[in-house]
Amino acid sequence: MSRNGFIDFQNQMFMDYININPSNVKGQLNFSTLENKRYLYNLIYSVFNIKIPKFWNRAYFRFFVFHYGNLGVFYTKKFGWIPMPFTMESLDIFFYPKKMTGNNPMIDDPVLGIRGINSEIIYIFDDLFGFETTVNEYAQKLANVDKAFDVNLLNSSFAMQGFAENEKEAIEIKATYSKASYGEPLIVVNKRLKNSLENFVNVPKNQLAAIELHQARRAVINDFLTEIGIRNANYEKRERLNSQEVSENDDETKAQAQIVLENLTECFERVNEVTGGEIDLKVSLSEEYEIIKPNETKEGDENV
Repeated sequence: MSRNGFIDFQNQMFMDYININPSNVKGQLNFSTLENKRYLYNLIYSVFNIKIPKFWNRAYFRFFVFHYGNLGVFYTKKFGWIPMPFTMESLDIFFYPKKMTGNNPMIDDPVLGIRGINSEIIYIFDDLFGFETTVNEYAQKLANVDKAFDVNLLNSSFAMQGFAENEKEAIEIKATYSKASYGEPLIVVNKRLKNSLENFVNVPKNQLAAIELHQARRAVINDFLTEIGIRNANYEKRERLNSQEVSENDDETKAQAQIVLENLTECFERVNEVTGGEIDLKVSLSEEYEIIKPNETKEGDENV
């Protein structure tokens, strides 16, 4: 790792893509995790309204800015001002990039840039990292809940288990259960099967936890929404929240989104300035989500 490794884009890319081995406390990088990552990143994108030039690719811009936290903007003779991932050549007095090298496979030679002259950087957090670690954490949690949910539903199909003295008795018991499952109102069986039928065990009643797992998934998503700046319903607290608790939740929800907004606003202003107005970048927060909590009543209504 280079001496600037704590904000080195290539080092971060290497860590995120190569160090994916599962462990005892980390979920496995599987299709469920990747699907949940896509879902969580779309939630992040919905928080911010970003205006970029039409000839810039929005998906490319979002990917590098929000996943990895930073992106350079360089002037090139062939394409003009374009965004590119970068590596740092030197730092300024505040330990932020000063001289940088932009990399793009469509450009033959590396693009050398000096911040404030022919390049600038865009970042969302002060350490130049992005949401990747946060999204990975929550995506793995959701994947584990999904796996538990699927296994639980599969086990619930094992509806009944009983005990028979011999194969003939087992056939009679299965036939009796089959008739009952089809809703026959009266089933007559040999009295010698009485003890066997009384020993049946109803497995779903003891093992089916789909509702609890659904609530667990909702709780994980709510925690994530709070981190990225989307107000959400409190499923763990069923009684009505007082105004102070609502205000405290709002403050927690806005905290990280406000930091991202401030950094993007400052970075966009610097890009607009260094490009001499050729590039016009703007950012704002999306409108807040109005969510009514379960069992919550509007002012003037009676609590039930």
